[in-house]
Parts: sequence; C-alpha cells; structure tokens
Amino acid sequence: MVAVSVVLGILFLCGSYVRVFENGELNTLDMRFRLRPSIPVTDKIAIVEIGDDTIQKLGRFPLDRRYHALLVKALSEYGARAVLFDVFFSEPDKNDQEFDGAIQKANNVYLPYVFDLRNSEKPGLLQAKGYEAKSLEYFQKSAAGAGHINVIPDSDGKYRRVPLLIQYNGALHPYLSFHLISDYLGVEAKDIHVKPGQYIQWGPKVRIPLDEQSNMIVNYAGPWGKYYQHYSYVDILRSYASLQSKEKPLLDLNVFRNKICVVGLTATGTTDLHPNPFSSLYPALSIHADLMNSILNNQFIHRASRKVNLVILFLLGALIVWGVVTTKPFKAFLIFTGVFFVFGLTGFLLFALGGLWIDVFYPLLALAGIYLTAALMMSVRQWKKKLFLDNELQIAKTIQQSFLPKSVPVISGLDVAALLHSARDVGGDLYDFYAFDRNRLGVMIGDVSGKGIPASLFMTTVSGLFKFLAIPETLPQDALHSLNVKLTQTSSNNLFVTMFYAIFDMNQRVMSYANGGHPPVMYFSKKDPVRFLDVEDGYPLGVLEGSYSGNQVQFSVGDVFVFFTDGVTEARDLKTKMYGNERFASVVDKNRDASAKDLLAAIETDVRTFEPEYKQSDDITCIVLKIT
Repeated sequence: MVAVSVVLGILFLCGSYVRVFENGELNTLDMRFRLRPSIPVTDKIAIVEIGDDTIQKLGRFPLDRRYHALLVKALSEYGARAVLFDVFFSEPDKNDQEFDGAIQKANNVYLPYVFDLRNSEKPGLLQAKGYEAKSLEYFQKSAAGAGHINVIPDSDGKYRRVPLLIQYNGALHPYLSFHLISDYLGVEAKDIHVKPGQYIQWGPKVRIPLDEQSNMIVNYAGPWGKYYQHYSYVDILRSYASLQSKEKPLLDLNVFRNKICVVGLTATGTTDLHPNPFSSLYPALSIHADLMNSILNNQFIHRASRKVNLVILFLLGALIVWGVVTTKPFKAFLIFTGVFFVFGLTGFLLFALGGLWIDVFYPLLALAGIYLTAALMMSVRQWKKKLFLDNELQIAKTIQQSFLPKSVPVISGLDVAALLHSARDVGGDLYDFYAFDRNRLGVMIGDVSGKGIPASLFMTTVSGLFKFLAIPETLPQDALHSLNVKLTQTSSNNLFVTMFYAIFDMNQRVMSYANGGHPPVMYFSKKDPVRFLDVEDGYPLGVLEGSYSGNQVQFSVGDVFVFFTDGVTEARDLKTKMYGNERFASVVDKNRDASAKDLLAAIETDVRTFEPEYKQSDDITCIVLKIT
C-alpha cells in the first residue's frame, strides 16, 4: 500500500509540473479576470475606433488615406502626445504623399509590422524568420517609431500574452505599444534589460514579469467599452472639419491633449477581433491600451512557476492525506472541504489583489483525487483490519463458547434451560453447571465488567479458575471467597466480575447460595409469588479481599428459580425506558406453569419485544430452573 501511495503521489505531482488540463486552468484564469474588482485605469489613453459608423459614412475599409492624414492633423493640432495605428499601410495609394506629410509633421505616429514566427519555439526570446506584413517603407521612415504586433494565442485559441521583444537580425524589436510607452516615459533601449523566461527590467523602477516563453501576460482591464475613453474615428474627422469652418463640433478635440491615441478597427466582421477572457470577439487594439495601462500603473500578471505550484500541491496534498489517515472519516471530509474551498478562494484573492496567478484547476482536481484515493485506501485498510479482527473475534468467540456448557445437566427433579446473547461477538457474561452427583447441582452465573474482547478474556479466566473451586465439599460463600482472593492478587487490568453461585441439593430440597455483587436470583414459590434471594455480605470479585456470607432456601415442587444478568432488567426500549424487575417478574409469574424451556422462551420474546436485538447494549444471560 505504501508503494501504491508513493506512485500515485508522484503521478499527481507530475500532472502539476507538466500542467495537465492547461485549458481548464486558462478557464479559471478567465473567471478570475471577470470576477475580480475593477483595476485602476489611466486617463492618458484614448481609443479611436474605426467602427461600424465610420465604415458606413466613409466607405468600406481600407479607408482613403486622406482621412488618415486628416485624423493625424486633428489629433496633432489638439495636443495628442502620440498616435498608434493598429492598421497596416502595406499597399501604395494615390494619397500616400498627403498622409506621409501628416506623419512627418506630427512626429508622434507609431506604425505596426508583423513578424513571421513559424517554427520559433526555442527557449528564450522569440526568433523571427522575417517580416510577414509591414507598412510601406516611407511611412515607417516618417513615423516616430515602429513595432511588431505579434500576439501569441494560448492552447485554447484565446489571446492573453504578447512578446514584448522579438529577436531579428541580431536586434531586439519591441512590441508596438511597448515601444510607444517607452518613448512616452523616456525609457531608452539601453535601460531595458531582459532575463528570458523571468522578467524585463524596464528602467530603474519597473520590472515586467514574463512567462516561461518570455511573453507578457496581458492584464486586461475588463469588458470592451467599459474602460478607457472611446471616440469614433468619423466623429473626430467631422468635428475637425466643423472647427475648420467655424461651426460647432460634435466633440471637443481638446480632450486629446497629452493623450496617447490608439487607432484601430472595431467594425463588425473585421479581422482585428479575437477571443480573450471577456469575449469571443474582442478588438485587438485593446491589448495596446491594457499593456500601456499595466506599465503606467505598474500592475502586472505574474504566474507562479511550476516549482512553486508543485510545492503548494505537495503541501496541500500532504495535509489532506494527514487528515484522512489520522482523523475520523467525517472530520477528514471537513478538512478536505476546507482545504478545497480555502485554496480556491486564496487563488482568486491572490490574483484579484496582487495579480499573482497560481494554478487552481489541476490542483483542485488533484486534491479531490488525493482525498478520494487516500479515503479509498484507508477504507481498504480498515476493511482488511476488520476482516482480521472479525477472524480474531470468531476465534475468541469459539474459545469463549468452549467455556460455556454444551448442554443443560440432567438432574432428577430439576427442569433446566439457559440462554446467553452477547451484545457483541464476544462478551463478559458467563454461566456454568457443576453436576456433583445425580442429586446435587452447582449453578454459577456471572457478569464481567465491560464488553468485548477484554471482558471475554477475563471471563474465560474466571470460568477456568472457578471450575477448580466449585466442589461439593465447598460452601458457595467459601468458593466465592477463594475466587476473589485469586482475582485480587493476579488481576491487573481493572476488570472485576459479579457472581451468583448456588448448590441445589435435591435430597434435602435445599438451595445453598452466595452472592458477589450480582443481581439476586428471582424465586417463585407457592407461598410467595416472588422473592429476590440475596445475602448480607457480598461484593464484586476482583476488587478487594474480604468475606462472603451465604444463605439457604427450602424449595418444593413447582418452585421456579430465575438466574439472570443485568442485561435483562436494564434493557431499554426506543424511548430509553428500562425493562425493570417488575415487568420481568410479571412475565415469569404468568408463565410459571410452563416448562423451563417454554418459560425461558417467553422471557426472551418479551425482552426482544421491549428491546429490539439491533438495539441491545449489554450481554443478556438467563437460566431458568424449575422444581419438578
């Protein structure tokens, strides 16, 4: 079992390290994005949308480049700090000269290109094979800067990460908005230091965490349109035209003063809509805004390393295994449930409050698997232990039964019947018959304190010892005294026994008896409906040394003696009411004319009616002797 546990533990840990069910983990990340509180969003970024209204009013895309020239002029004249186009200008157009002139004059326009990254899967920074698309050369020369806009989809097709730097021809090429924000804040290339797979030290104060593939995880602010300031491309052009003709504009273009303006497509059906944590179709230009917002606010998403996730899973798994192994099943379940939900909540809070992404999906599955596996193995272990114990109990029961009479004795003038029902497989009640001759019979009944195996072992000791003491020459009180001396001298397990011992002399018609703390024998005679036979001195055996007193009773034909243990009179019904001496005596009295066997059956039936067998809490022993 230990070997199996080790193998299963290694498998669970390996699953964490190789990131099994990564798509499930990404889904939990998206959930954390959607459920976390709003993050701070800068007011320095303005989104300029080429949306459905722009396409409807200006014509199909690509737009006439005179419109782009006009947009650059409008934004530049009204104080925009930078204009980022998430649009390619890769084909010549008759109005390129006008657009190029606007770009040169503004000196704050940033244009994109895309690298061919096929087969670029080596560790470290991505290596480009060449350009896949870029703006015309003269536009790039006139622009304030250019950068790539490659985005790396995750295994589920959603866009959550971007390579801030890509190597090509021995140089590092920045992501377009990363290039812009570096210029905006005056961070030069020499101040940017890269540790692939770990972080980018960006200037003296900002460290940007990278994933294992050296990508930055985009810290999306939220659903599209809810954050940042959004403006329509065509409304800006119309407002600028209105201002030129001294008319009232739709927009106050002064809102763009000192702003970084991100221009891109958001129109329905365009290719710049991609899935992300908030939507299956999300404008790609949002990545630029969220990237720059992260840097401006120094708020990033950092994913815990495989080793850290492995240690977390190991510690939590060990806690659950400890709970299963050392506590009862219900408490173990509570420990598992607590660990499960506290860990899930912790994963959310770490992300929401600090941007720390620890793996949640696989660990939660693994913890459930660890709990179920550990619980199953413990169940198997307990089952095997129970089988072993059942076998031991069966052996103990067989041994115990060997000390009980195989049959009732046949004595002239006596009708005898006996029964013993243990509350467990083995018990502490005992009885025995000693046929001294054809006319004398010794009857012993006892009850060992406690139940189960300890009581049964002590019972066999008592029964074995008493066989040597129950002889016809020894009075009942002397026999009890001798047994008590031996038990008090040898017993060291704090167990004791109550015992009633009697000798029936059929010639003299006398029963001599002694009692050691046992329930008195119930006696029915013709003169007296019921008496309880007791003695003056008698206490349990095995506690203290002392003397025992005896007594006698003269009997005649028809008299009934009932020996019993307290399991009869202390039986309880479903309302915990005790059976008691009164009901017991009433049953015996009603059936006193029956044979000993039938009378005993009537007693058993009434007790079982009162206390169902499945509710039995103590051993039940009863002996009926009728004078015939």
